[in-house]
Amino acid sequence: MQNGDIISTLEKSGLFAGLKQDALEFIARKTKVRQFFPNDVIVWQGQPSKTLFFIRNGIVAVKSMTKGKENILAYLVSGNTFGEVGILENQPRSASVVAVSEVDVLVIQREDFLDILHRHSTVAVELARTLGHYLIQSNRRLLNENHRDLKMILLFNAQDETGSTTLGTLLAKELFDTWKSSTAYLEYPNPYRIMKGEQLPKGKTVFNHEDGYDILFPIRDEHLPFATQTTLLLDRITQQYSNIVVNIHGGIDEATQSMLEDATQVLVLSGGSEKGIKDAQYILKQLKLNIRVEDTSVFTVLSQNDPSNNMEEMESFADYVVPFLQNYPTFYLQQSIQHYPAEMRQIVSTCVDRLDRTNSIGVYIPSTMDANQYIDTTHYKEKTLNFMAERFGGATCKTGTGVWNSEQLGLIGESVYIIHSYITQTDLNRHLDEVLDYIRGLKKELRQEAMALEINRKLTLI
Repeated sequence: MQNGDIISTLEKSGLFAGLKQDALEFIARKTKVRQFFPNDVIVWQGQPSKTLFFIRNGIVAVKSMTKGKENILAYLVSGNTFGEVGILENQPRSASVVAVSEVDVLVIQREDFLDILHRHSTVAVELARTLGHYLIQSNRRLLNENHRDLKMILLFNAQDETGSTTLGTLLAKELFDTWKSSTAYLEYPNPYRIMKGEQLPKGKTVFNHEDGYDILFPIRDEHLPFATQTTLLLDRITQQYSNIVVNIHGGIDEATQSMLEDATQVLVLSGGSEKGIKDAQYILKQLKLNIRVEDTSVFTVLSQNDPSNNMEEMESFADYVVPFLQNYPTFYLQQSIQHYPAEMRQIVSTCVDRLDRTNSIGVYIPSTMDANQYIDTTHYKEKTLNFMAERFGGATCKTGTGVWNSEQLGLIGESVYIIHSYITQTDLNRHLDEVLDYIRGLKKELRQEAMALEINRKLTLI
């Protein structure tokens, strides 16, 4: 690998992204490149921690052996690192790391990495943030033992007039109907936004809706900071309810960050205008900094509140689109929404069905053979949809345009089919090897230099 390729990989790493060119060149000179093949053990549990690894391409599995049983803790793909904790503590590896596909990694020895930390404070700060994130996740796993069945959906409104109250309360109804367990709905930061002039009995903080869920009207303690009040409220309701829907009018702040730690699913809602899509994109960027994709699934919902909006553009951007409805159902505190459009019913049921499916996997089907020979790959699309559905219970297909760099022909642009399934961690562990074997078979049939696979919204090449 050329020095420029190593620097390009380092720039994509969170640890080194803020460094200047001369610093990156210095680190590149300290870096070695290694390649591993499927089932190669990159590091063994119990080995001394002498090396930091950056995944340039491919997929690895992090495995631990406890009481004679092997457990898969995580899958890591391009852009991820491993070995940071062991290097600082100078302790044996706490888990083994095994190549699942062909894997290219950059390797930095412990002494060199410690030297880099002393030279560049920004790397040390970023490493501290990474380790802090690991600690938070560990604490979350311990806390979640107390309410492992908690299902929390957050709706972030990128724009007003998206029908979020209707959608949010329908989600609460579906959660209660599906699991027959305690369900709460809350509007944030103003819980009384839902009232629309209706009256609530004085002093009442919980309204028992006829559809089975509770609507919360918490009393604020003005002596406490708002973020603290929200955290205490969240602690209380996560102990009381199994299912929670929070409709958030605004962006991500200190208070909503604490909600994101417990969120099972996040929906970003917006109108279908150009501004609406840009506003949704901004919230999506912020979410990437505050969630762990293996634990929380994120979907975009665009509402065509203006019939002149470009429906095709909306569908290419959003996971769900609510088409323009002349009589959009309105929520009222004192009555149930008995009849609502099939399009909304489909969105609500699909979101609830995917609550336990916080992982995602996607297969990209090209429209070429031998890199530049265009063919009809509809057959491969249908074959892949069936393959994924049989293993994961369902699959969807989108079309897109991709550009990739062929070693023989340079940059090539082509249309692609993207086959996606939303899956549980158990299914990911059970079937990933099958998916990789399937992709290798497609690669051979289509005579491709590489095939693209996406795991939890991170792309890697096979």
